[in-house]
Amino acid sequence: MKIRTKFIISLILLVLLPAIFTLFITNNFLSENFNFVHFFDTYYDIFDNFSNISADFENYVDPYNNSPEYFLTENFQKDALDHFSSTFLSVEVKDNSIVQFTTYNDEIENLSFLERLLFRSMTTDQPKIQYALNHHHYEIPGTGTIDVMLKIDSSRLEVAYKGFEKVFFFLYGAFNLLLLTILLAWISNPIKRAIRRLTYTTNEIRRGNLNSKLSYEDEDDFHDLAKSIESMRQSLANSMEKQHILELEKKELIANISHDLRTPITSIRGYVQGLKDGVARTEETQREYLETIDSKTYMIESLLNDLFDITRFDTNSIKLNKQVVNLKDFLTDCVDELERDVAKIGGKLSLHFIIKDTQIHVDPEKLMRVFINVIENSIKYRSNKPLEVIILANQDDDGVFINISDNGIGVTDEDLTKIFDRFFRSDLSRNLDIKGSGIGLSICREIIASHGGKISASGNDSNGLTISLRLKAYDENIH
Repeated sequence: MKIRTKFIISLILLVLLPAIFTLFITNNFLSENFNFVHFFDTYYDIFDNFSNISADFENYVDPYNNSPEYFLTENFQKDALDHFSSTFLSVEVKDNSIVQFTTYNDEIENLSFLERLLFRSMTTDQPKIQYALNHHHYEIPGTGTIDVMLKIDSSRLEVAYKGFEKVFFFLYGAFNLLLLTILLAWISNPIKRAIRRLTYTTNEIRRGNLNSKLSYEDEDDFHDLAKSIESMRQSLANSMEKQHILELEKKELIANISHDLRTPITSIRGYVQGLKDGVARTEETQREYLETIDSKTYMIESLLNDLFDITRFDTNSIKLNKQVVNLKDFLTDCVDELERDVAKIGGKLSLHFIIKDTQIHVDPEKLMRVFINVIENSIKYRSNKPLEVIILANQDDDGVFINISDNGIGVTDEDLTKIFDRFFRSDLSRNLDIKGSGIGLSICREIIASHGGKISASGNDSNGLTISLRLKAYDENIH
């Protein structure tokens, strides 16, 4: 529950519950539940049944109106003590204005401890005032007068009222304090628990423990914060994992390139030494040596370019210089640029362009690099048959797609989803001892993704590999 909702509920309860408590307390609650304090019990009885008490006394006295001498007997005195005597009420009988009998008792030793405590603390300066609640006056010929009175002690009523007032406000304060404590605990405890959980997780993250998952199911004000912290933790964990993988990949890259550089450098040194020593005496032999040195130098240059490119992608420093180019013209240039490399190994590169004029918004240099890497991959992983590479371009509602298919050794279904991973080399290439850094196709994926396109791989009918590129067609209305 939201904190704001809890505060609203708390404010409503702080208004309603004390009012309900006040009604509950004043509705004879003290009389029924605090009857061990007779002040309260009798105080309520008198004021709730004022007329009833007077009527009861009247009914008791009426039968003896014709024989008022009864009020001087011990039987009346006993009945008066049993039925009409209390802390606040007393029965008094006067004979010729002289008090013959009264149930009033100034002693309070028979009261409870709490009653005595209240009484003594509040009656020090309290005047003793009594009022006749019911008065019967009898004239007896030849004898005089007899007065029978039911008296109420207003001073003790005042004591009871003050005692009630103190207890009421004590209970009222205690109730409100308890209510406030409960409401504050209801509001603050979830907050403290949430803060403890969030603090624990953030401290674990600070210590470097990114596996401490924050599970927060409460739909309160901290829910979004908890989600953000958990998302941050996952991002940091993924980043650390990616960084760890990247470090391993870099080590593997250095090892692979070091191994791949050693072979062409050794060959170059051998052929150079042969030229220096005069081993290649004929012009044809010298040309062969120089061509070999040139090809090995190109291999070294390609490896260094791969290393440079992967470094740029890691640091996110790659920038695109996009231009609007004609797709057919671009692909024709690609074929002109790459068909000599394919022809060198006795292969053939062909272009099939189904649509006529289609514009794309790309960086021509970077996109050319994609085709170079893919074609080099086809050359590297060719089979014993003459290599055939077919580039097919078409267009649909989603843009343009280009398939680059070869009849090489292909890739297993399991490896199809991995060939764009950095430094991945299939088992077939390893078995055939094909050299390579394993980053050419991963660079292709980065370049196509930076253009907002997609790249995928699949097998084909020639048992080779098909690389599919999808790019958006240029729309001058959008740009």
